[in-house]
Amino acid sequence: MFNNEGNFVGQICHIEAALPGGERFNPNMSNEDRRSFENLMLMCYDHHVETNKEQVYPVERLQEIKRQHEEIYSNIDRFVHQMQSTISDVTSGIVVGKLSSLRTLYIEVFGEDFREPEHVDEEVIAFNSALDRLASLSPDAKQVFAISLSRAKYELNFLGRETENIYVDPYEIERVTQLDRNYLHSIFQEIERSGVLSFDNLDDGQPVFWIVLQGCESNVWDMIRLFCIKKNLNISQMVSGLNFAAID
Repeated sequence: MFNNEGNFVGQICHIEAALPGGERFNPNMSNEDRRSFENLMLMCYDHHVETNKEQVYPVERLQEIKRQHEEIYSNIDRFVHQMQSTISDVTSGIVVGKLSSLRTLYIEVFGEDFREPEHVDEEVIAFNSALDRLASLSPDAKQVFAISLSRAKYELNFLGRETENIYVDPYEIERVTQLDRNYLHSIFQEIERSGVLSFDNLDDGQPVFWIVLQGCESNVWDMIRLFCIKKNLNISQMVSGLNFAAID
């Protein structure tokens, strides 16, 4: 009963018309009977128009349609069970393409791939493992992580110089996404459990989430961020869509 814009489009309709000249008008019915629940149906506009075809939709057929529809909702326990049976894990069917080298990433960011073979294997294993964990995140969690990566900042050392460590300010993400604070907190917890974020404080006590890649010393996530900036790619689409073929 809701359209694509989220507007309720249901209409209260008469099985036997309220006024003379209307579809299926019954002159032997009282006005009270015409207004009674038994003579009313809830339909969308399109079906309301369709049922104006009296030959196709006589009184008996509309009464049977009304009975069938209302029977669905008359047994709350059964209705809830039916609703639950249609719920599925939207992440269960996601297949993530495995990367083999990350060579393109290094060449685009640094101009060359200077890694030793053992380091290539280490990074590929670590990143593919992270992708598997990202794939299991809810769609909102993937999107929040992608936005977080796009707005990441470098840690400053005691000399005020940038280190290789990157973090995201959760309050900034709250402001730019306009998500409810409690809901966003639950999303950050979900992402943190996947191992790509780690909660801690900056030296000044500011709470932040560090963006990390477990099992790897290289800052691959920051390299991906720089890659997208250089190639003018949408990092949110790449990360939330788990489409990393361009960096391999």
